[in-house]
Amino acid sequence: MPNRMRLLKGATALLYIGPLFAGICGFGWGLVLPFTAIFVVWLMILRPEQWPASPEEWLTGRAWLAALAQVLSQVALVAVLFGVGRGIGAVAGVLPVVNPVLPLSVSFLAIPICRMLWDARAAADQGIFLDDEAAAAHLPRVAAEAGNAVTPLLNLPDDAPDSRVSEAVARILGGTGGDVRLKALTAALSNPARSHAALRRALVMWATEPEIIAPGRVPHAAASAFAIAEGNPDLLRLFVPRALALVAAFPFRAQGFPTAARLRQAAAAGMSTDPNADLPAHLRDDLCDGLRALARAVEAALQETPETPAAEPVRASAARHA
Repeated sequence: MPNRMRLLKGATALLYIGPLFAGICGFGWGLVLPFTAIFVVWLMILRPEQWPASPEEWLTGRAWLAALAQVLSQVALVAVLFGVGRGIGAVAGVLPVVNPVLPLSVSFLAIPICRMLWDARAAADQGIFLDDEAAAAHLPRVAAEAGNAVTPLLNLPDDAPDSRVSEAVARILGGTGGDVRLKALTAALSNPARSHAALRRALVMWATEPEIIAPGRVPHAAASAFAIAEGNPDLLRLFVPRALALVAAFPFRAQGFPTAARLRQAAAAGMSTDPNADLPAHLRDDLCDGLRALARAVEAALQETPETPAAEPVRASAARHA
């Protein structure tokens, strides 16, 4: 599959080369319309799930608006490629003299080649979509990069000052790719042989900051924080009150929290803890009550928060291809 994705990328490049070459040749903006038509046909063939699947769907206003947005995005893309090509031609001072059919043919050639490499409808019947496969093809490289990025955090000593660890966590997990790096850290810390006490504290604090939860840049930050804290009463006592406040403040982010069943399971495990353990009985009971309260809060938030409109086309597409 990775090889097919690479071939598909190469074939797709032909699509973009056409308007770029047309701009270099100095053709007028009148070619934007036929190039846009080619781009839209390519989208309909390679990504049919993004378009209405039946005549009845095409009659709805929402379908027309979605289709119009797709077309306008392709107009903008073609115009940008045209503009870049004309800029390259002006800087080079050379305008190749070719028939306008040539750049159009280059772009059009991408359609049959991509169709041979990817049968979108047959794949959709199996629940496979192009964007998902493209993302999966990049997963090994992304995972390797994330592992390398979080290595400095795993090398921090247990007695490192909290301020130093917190700064390192914010620097490495902040920005693009923070969700992948947090997953890599969570997986590394799942090994019970690893201590990393200071790092675990800093991660629980960072992943339960309002600035992280509210924008949703790291969708499952709270769930990752719970995975890191689970089984450690001190970390759970840090996690639970912060998570309760966050669910109350941002109920629309409840999907990113640990499930109610998992929270209740953790509470049950805490109740059955050896009474001779380090945590006093009254603190253990308070912690279990907090976990159960958080489970109820997550359930309530999931029930009361309506689905976003953006999720409806995805759900409808999945239903059509199920």
